[in-house]
Amino acid sequence: MSIRSDYDLYPWKRGESKLMRIFIVFLYFVFFLAGCNSHQLSELGEVPRSGDKNVTKSPVPVEFLGESRQLQTLDITGESFNTVGEWYDNESILYVSDNGSGSSIYKYNIFNGEKELFLETKSQVLTMKANEDHSLFLLHTSNSNNQATLIAVNKQGTVIYEWDIESYDVSYSWNPYETDQVFVTSFLEDWSFQTQVLDLSNNTVTKHEVFQPFIQWIGPQTISYLKWDQNELGYFAPLHSYNLVKKTEALLFENIISFAGFHHLLVTYELDNERDSHGKISFYNTEMNKKLHEFSIPLLSDYSKWYIPSFNYVTIQKKFYSFRPYSTGSFDTYSEKFDLVAYDMVSGSEEVVLEKIDDLPLSFSPEGYYCLYGYQLENIIDLKNKKVMQLVTF
Repeated sequence: MSIRSDYDLYPWKRGESKLMRIFIVFLYFVFFLAGCNSHQLSELGEVPRSGDKNVTKSPVPVEFLGESRQLQTLDITGESFNTVGEWYDNESILYVSDNGSGSSIYKYNIFNGEKELFLETKSQVLTMKANEDHSLFLLHTSNSNNQATLIAVNKQGTVIYEWDIESYDVSYSWNPYETDQVFVTSFLEDWSFQTQVLDLSNNTVTKHEVFQPFIQWIGPQTISYLKWDQNELGYFAPLHSYNLVKKTEALLFENIISFAGFHHLLVTYELDNERDSHGKISFYNTEMNKKLHEFSIPLLSDYSKWYIPSFNYVTIQKKFYSFRPYSTGSFDTYSEKFDLVAYDMVSGSEEVVLEKIDDLPLSFSPEGYYCLYGYQLENIIDLKNKKVMQLVTF
């Protein structure tokens, strides 16, 4: 994740005159200003309930998604396919095939079918994540239960940093504001852990005494985490922030079920006290310190916690995508499908993109026109045409 400048979401049709383009841009600008309804973080009670919002199921406008292009299925029959790892850019993906003790990473263009070797590793690739602007990729590789190697790779497939780390498992999160920084939590087999920041601008590793392993960035130097009581099982916990430079902690919210941090956006999940077994998703602009919108969702219970469906945020579209169940109850006995819903941070609207599909991992292209979908990200969602297609044949 990285700081992005504002962008042009509207690829206009070739036949329109310059005056017409200016007029349409003006109309969209007025529409967005009229739909924006921002609040201070403390003004929780002033946010309109999602029942008062217009939920649309109309197709995504062509202006938002550009022209439709023919996708080329990737046939890797005979390869030891591991997973689709990441988007390389808006047209190409990086996928992983295992070869003996190591892995081969290939770049594949989903429109023209061109494939080329991107990188080979000596250990098997377990996870891969791009930073915000997709200029760097961090690979977690391992061939041992107590040793891992983190490999930072640039756009040309060149290894710029390699870090051997004692660990049973590793969790990491790119800084969306400083694109060369990543927060790394390394776990030992007894689940004790260390927290460190890897800075790829100068290839340094700095330890930080953060006592919660799973964090999200909410500022250039600030992380956040749920402060769970280690001695009790609970459905919610207080959400705290921590400044890595000043080494100061602050309480943000009480009784949060789950949360996520993106570029200038904080997303929180909490119980809806007015509706049984329902939750509220709240969105905050962390740069302006304002609450943007709030929506109500059915919740599914999962043992000692609430089940949170898969979600992701497309920064350039300012849209938060999430699966939403049709009813409340237990996750173990839930037999219905989910809707894929887009929550617009500008207009405050919510739109059902796809109906009655499975809740599976999502990975959006940088511009959000397409979305990898599935446990191995082997499928792809065309958001313009609202279709799910098989991307990889293996």
